[in-house]
Amino acid sequence: MTPYIYAVLTSADGGATWTPTVTEEDTEGYTDPAKLAADTLDSHYREALLAPTACPVPLLAVHVYDGPAITAPAIAISTIGEDRQWQATGRLLAEIAADLRHFEDEKKTLDAQLLSAQAAIGNTRTRLENVTQSAVRMGMPQIDIAHATGRSREWVRRTRNLPKESEAGQREALRKAIKTAGGTWTTRRAANTLAEAGHMVTDKRARQLLRDLAAAKVITKTDPNTATYQTTEQ
Repeated sequence: MTPYIYAVLTSADGGATWTPTVTEEDTEGYTDPAKLAADTLDSHYREALLAPTACPVPLLAVHVYDGPAITAPAIAISTIGEDRQWQATGRLLAEIAADLRHFEDEKKTLDAQLLSAQAAIGNTRTRLENVTQSAVRMGMPQIDIAHATGRSREWVRRTRNLPKESEAGQREALRKAIKTAGGTWTTRRAANTLAEAGHMVTDKRARQLLRDLAAAKVITKTDPNTATYQTTEQ
């Protein structure tokens, strides 16, 4: 059996005139010319939708002929009208939107994991420094502390001399951050914000600071079951 020949035609004036853009021989072994016309049309229309151009997609048509050369009339014709174009475009839009939602959800998950890790690091660092200071006070040799913590003796000396942070300084730093950034505030956000400002606090301390600022009407509690606050409008 001689392979079919198909021609892809485009129209930019609503179908008044048609211009052949592709003429090829079927290499897939189609036995149904109507199916060849429909499949070719769908393939070329999708390629046109995905093409990196600002020009609108033209109307498309596919004419199938008995081979080995084009001889009128066509034995099968498939043409995309506006309704079918909208359906194909709608399917593609839905696919892209679904991909975007997937990546946005994935980013939210990664952001939450990053914030959790940052809070855990800050809390653990504070605990390590506090216990190190206790070990120094009880007279534990610095070399033993350095070995146990996996840090240098210089780090032990610096940690030993860390001043006790001012609670008022922590509260003021958080108040300024809340006034600047606004929005919703949780224990995690408060601890991370303070860590970025050089104040290492535990989750317990962050919750107390939030309660203090709520009492000062800087923020308002929005969830009775969690430490969630909203910036108070002034």
